[in-house]
Parts: sequence; C-alpha cells; structure tokens
Amino acid sequence: KDFKPASFNAALAFSHQHVVTVRPSQNAFDRRLEILPRSNNIITPINYSRRKSLALASSSDDTETTDTSSSSSTLKQDIYNVATLIGAQALLVPIAVFIAQFSNLPNIGLGSQFQIGSVAIVDGLRWTLPLFGVAGLLRIVEPYSSALKDVTRATQRSVLSVLGSTRRPFFALLVSCILGAVAGIGEEWLFRGVFQQLLTDKFGSSSISLAVSGLVFGLLHAVTPVYALLAGAASVFFGYLYNISHNLAVPMITHAVYDVFALMWAHWSVTGLEQEERDAILLDYQGAPVLSTNTYKEGHLNVSDDDDEDDSPKVYNS
Repeated sequence: KDFKPASFNAALAFSHQHVVTVRPSQNAFDRRLEILPRSNNIITPINYSRRKSLALASSSDDTETTDTSSSSSTLKQDIYNVATLIGAQALLVPIAVFIAQFSNLPNIGLGSQFQIGSVAIVDGLRWTLPLFGVAGLLRIVEPYSSALKDVTRATQRSVLSVLGSTRRPFFALLVSCILGAVAGIGEEWLFRGVFQQLLTDKFGSSSISLAVSGLVFGLLHAVTPVYALLAGAASVFFGYLYNISHNLAVPMITHAVYDVFALMWAHWSVTGLEQEERDAILLDYQGAPVLSTNTYKEGHLNVSDDDDEDDSPKVYNS
C-alpha cells in the first residue's frame, strides 16, 4: 500500500509555500497551444497535458540546447524540494528538546532508558512486520475502496512533487533514508517521548495518552479522512511500542525503517505509470498538497509565482 511515510504530507504542507521554481510560464505554453490543431471543443486534463507535451515538442529547434540544462534544472529543483522538506521535518527535534527542557522531562524527552543497541535495533526491525502486513492487506482491499485510492493518490502526488517523475533509484534511496531517519527521530521524539509522556504524567493513564496523542497525530496528517485515520492508528502503534519497551529508540527505528520502504515503494510505483496517468495525479488537487501549481515539465508540475492566471484546462473550439 502506498500509505504515506509518517508526517510526509504534513511537512510538505508546511513547506510548500516556500518552494518556487523558475520554469517557463503558463502563458508561454498557452501561446504554443494556440498554434496546434484543435480537434475537440473541450479537453480533459489528460488531453490538456498531451497538448502541452505537443507544445513542448513543437519547439524542436531549441531541444538539443535546452535538454541538458532542463534536466540539470529539474534535478536541482528536486534537490531543493527535498532539502526544504527535510528542514521542515528536522524542526521537530529542537521543538521537542525545548518542550522537554521546559517541562523537566528526563534526558531531554528521550526517556531515562533510551539506548540504541543491538536489542533495540532487532526489536525495531521486528516491529515493522505488522506494519508491512497491514500495508499489504490495504493494498489488496484498495481496488474496492475509493477512500483507499484517494490515500494512494495523495501519497503519489506528494512523492511526484518531491522526488520528481523520473525514476532515479539511487537518488530516491538516499532521499528516502534521510527523510525516514529525520521523520522517525523527530516525530517519535516529539509525539512519543515528549507529548505522550506529558499526557501520561498529567492523567496517570497510558491509555488516555495513547488515544489523545493518536488523535492529534492523525489530525496533523488529515490529507484525507482515511489518511488521518491510518496515521492516528500508526501513532497508537508507535506509542504502544514505547510503553512496552520503555526505550524510545525502538519506535524510532520501526518508524524510520517503515518510512524508507514506503517512500521507495511509492516512488517506484508512481514512476512506473504512464505519462498521462502521472499528469492526471498532479492535476488532481483534492488530496495531498503539491509543491506547485502553474508550470509543467516532463509530467511534473512546479510552483511559479510569475503567473497568477488561471491554469485550469482551457476550452478549444474546433
């Protein structure tokens, strides 16, 4: 199941306003579209993307000189998007430390029994198995559930926005490992080590703290209702691991490893789709927030602040 890496979309929503590209404006594409044959009265988003592809192809005079720079620019932009997302996720660590110190929590919120050793690593890896089992089950059920399909499309949209539409295994693996580690450490530190512990101290009940922290975690990941439900359930699971192990390193490792595989799977599956399918995912804005809205390149939409005009599919008269 292409269910999100935890907090992937929440951090993306936090950071997407700061991600700007310098790709060709919408007007430039629309001017090229005007010279193309007009065979339909109304075009769909997919047909719209096909026309944009043809518009790009119509400028073949510049293709050889611009292909290299465009590819380089695309990679640079993807790296910038990733760095922005990592930075947003990494902010959770100083926030956790500040709250822990202010609240006098032991070991700056990591807990008195925090230890990264062989036992914690083995336990952390072992507890990923239930997560992968649930993900596989959701994958089987997905064709019969439109709500689960929305979760997948939301995840795919986020992955396309951050990693791009080109399959780059080594780049994706590197980014997945970094994002997985940052999310696993930052979120578990803040939500389990600090927030959950403060709730337990206040109410004297681990059940209440699990429920409240899971609810908050789910709401912060409310890309879709089912997405929020799944994120909340994952939060309860990670909190349970912390309660039974008394070592925050265990849920950190479980969380990080699962995120790495989830990101890689999402990248691999979405880049295997046809160009038109990827375009349709990016043009559907009802799910996860994307880093961009206006410009188009190689099936990858990106933000441009240069143009405030409506970029919805246009009506062409035959």
